[in-house]
Amino acid sequence: MPPPRVVVVDSGVDPGHPGLRGRVEVVAGPCFGRDGAIDAGHGGEDLLGHGSAVAATVAAFVEQLEVVSLRVFDREPVCDFRAVVHALRHALTLDATCVNLSLGTTSLRHRDELVEVASEARARGVRVVAPASYGGLPCDPGCLDGFEGVVADTNVPPMVPELRKHGDRWVWFASPLPPRDADGGRKLRARGDSLAVAAVSGLLARTATS
Repeated sequence: MPPPRVVVVDSGVDPGHPGLRGRVEVVAGPCFGRDGAIDAGHGGEDLLGHGSAVAATVAAFVEQLEVVSLRVFDREPVCDFRAVVHALRHALTLDATCVNLSLGTTSLRHRDELVEVASEARARGVRVVAPASYGGLPCDPGCLDGFEGVVADTNVPPMVPELRKHGDRWVWFASPLPPRDADGGRKLRARGDSLAVAAVSGLLARTATS
């Protein structure tokens, strides 16, 4: 049985990160811009460290894993959200177990496109994991139906995300703290909601192998 494939839409993933090296196959996908233009192969570069931290947290849950890295961040954890939408559409074509999106937007400008992404994800059987809130506000796409929304909860122990009914939908609650040894001796450059989302992706990848 092939290892689960998780697409990480982030700042890139460094295959030499100590939490990944020798444990995870990293496939360097393209870098996306706001107009949908792609720069092939740059997903294996991580100038920020955020995407590598996210991937290391996912990998802490699974002994064998393939990570496909799609890059939307450069040296800062900000980008035009249109680049994220383009990356998500591409991610759904990669036959992944799940797509990890440890970022989101409180703007409603992209909601129609994200609803279309959710519909395509359901049709393909791909689970897209994203934060359901940010700064106390609903956060797209994680707050939308068809996405695996995540709330960071310090009362949840690391490695055991919980799926709970929250209002009229089911939402994941996960620890914002890194799993033990996920950093491989290097300080993880991500925290909070980012790692909570990665924990859920890791759990879904592990479940796919059982």
